[in-house]
Amino acid sequence: MFNDGRVHSMSRLIAHSADHIHCLDKRLIVDGDPSLSAAQSMSLWVPSERVAVHLVDVPTAPERKWAELIPWVLEDRILQPVDEMHFVIVGRVDNNQLQILAVSQQDIQDWQRVAKNAGVAATSMTPDFLALPWEAGRISIGWREGVCLVRHSAQGGFAAKPAAAWAMIDSLIAASDIAPRFSISIPDADLVPEHLRAMADINDSAIDWQFGECPPASNLLTGKFKSQPVRTKSNTWLPVIGLAAITAVLLFAYLQISSNLYSQQIETMGKQAQSAYSRLFTGRKPQPMELRDAAELQLSKLFKQQQSLQAAPIAALVALDQLMADCECDLVAMTADQEGMRLDISNAGNLEIHTISVPGHQLSSTPGDKEDAIILTVVARAGGAE
Repeated sequence: MFNDGRVHSMSRLIAHSADHIHCLDKRLIVDGDPSLSAAQSMSLWVPSERVAVHLVDVPTAPERKWAELIPWVLEDRILQPVDEMHFVIVGRVDNNQLQILAVSQQDIQDWQRVAKNAGVAATSMTPDFLALPWEAGRISIGWREGVCLVRHSAQGGFAAKPAAAWAMIDSLIAASDIAPRFSISIPDADLVPEHLRAMADINDSAIDWQFGECPPASNLLTGKFKSQPVRTKSNTWLPVIGLAAITAVLLFAYLQISSNLYSQQIETMGKQAQSAYSRLFTGRKPQPMELRDAAELQLSKLFKQQQSLQAAPIAALVALDQLMADCECDLVAMTADQEGMRLDISNAGNLEIHTISVPGHQLSSTPGDKEDAIILTVVARAGGAE
């Protein structure tokens, strides 16, 4: 809590997050560049002589109404109008009383303005006597620019000029059942009264404000003076990151919806393709993913059938079909090869051979073994149809 007076480096000043309100000007001089400390969050110690510590009986009203009652309970003890004061309820003390800190609202506003001008965002303001160390049965006394700081309990203490401070310390000694021990840090030991020197540990260490721990219960920045989060360069990216995350979620949702829509469209088209396949081809209905291969197989079969129908024997039969439809003759036998066909026809009396013409083929007939029987020979004509 105390240092040996050595000058802190710039990096050390910037790194720590606590300092005294009176040291902010020095801090800017040491830093050299005020922009280095711009928007830096910091806990501040403030002059205890500007803060009054009061003890009041615990009100009988519900605790949620204490903040409204305390100003009127202390109205007779405070010189300023209560509506110009700010009150902080620290908590209960051993004798079932409440400890209250009272400070002028104007003082808090002045301290906030000083901090702002120094490029500091004050997260808390605490009476500076609480920067002194404390242990049961010991009173700690420190020195700040001609003012004595005294801490006599976990949350109790005061600040005053030396003459008033020594008198108040004597009152504490008189009210104690057991004489307390003293730790006094003061630049000149001659400032300590002789009757206190014998019972005190005296040194010349200065208070190290940057390493003091500010008790949260004694923070003066409550209510309308409560500190707001500082918007630094690091958290300016938070909205951007949030928007990016929202965009990613919306994009994922869009892709999911589009995928489902495309799946439904593909399923509908598959059913339509199955229906069209069933109308064109007979047999088992293939799955949508098998339709292409199944259709190609069916078309291949049809092409082969077409090629077979265009072969010489079949083509000749197809050509003779219409000619022999009304002749009332009977086909007794037929032989066929690549060169042509031979047909044995009975009851061929009405068949006039000379009127038969088959494109691409040459016809000839000879009498058969029976009456009205003929043998019709069909031979492919060289060079195809003429």
